[in-house]
Amino acid sequence: MKPYVVLNCASSADGKIALPNRQKVKLSNDEDFARVHSLRSECEAIIVGIETVIEDNPHLTVNQKYCEGKNPLRIILDTNYRIPKDSKVLDRSSDTLIAIGEKTKDRKLPNIKIIRCGEKEINLEKLLTYIHKLGIKKILVEGGETVIWSFLEKQLFDEFNLFISSNIIGGKDTPTVAGGKGFWEERNILKLQLQSTTKIGNGILIKYTQSKN
Repeated sequence: MKPYVVLNCASSADGKIALPNRQKVKLSNDEDFARVHSLRSECEAIIVGIETVIEDNPHLTVNQKYCEGKNPLRIILDTNYRIPKDSKVLDRSSDTLIAIGEKTKDRKLPNIKIIRCGEKEINLEKLLTYIHKLGIKKILVEGGETVIWSFLEKQLFDEFNLFISSNIIGGKDTPTVAGGKGFWEERNILKLQLQSTTKIGNGILIKYTQSKN
């Protein structure tokens, strides 16, 4: 058994999620930010990778400017336990769980709980089973590109929500929605089932589920 998993990300019209130098760029508009924070409030946990924490240093809480609601449990995928001590996810605004490698050396950090699962990378199946046993029924996965790819590749998701902004970033090495190694054979390409498209301001939200074919 595993929780209901929602993947959510925003990209440019050409599928990029940052500038070519990996600098964060605003892609969602205010209407989409309100949607995202409402989604956060509906989920009992939120997952991001350590690169997102290091590069963006997010709070991963519900911004009351956009939506009133309870903050989700913050789950960080950090195999080598690299999280900086001044990360905002280590504050007391919500509980934080850090998933590290089975053999990774422990560090004493405040306000967190640790789970060991996987060695070279986090074992997502084991993590989701553990989370389900905590009574968590719905999880939001916000990235980054490697984390989104891992959930897509292993088909460990129920919904995939993609907000596409009306701008172009370009660059052959610019980070995209799904990083990782990619599918190398056409027969392995992951097929999705389109559920809906919604215009949000000057962008569009596309909702997918896994294909039943």
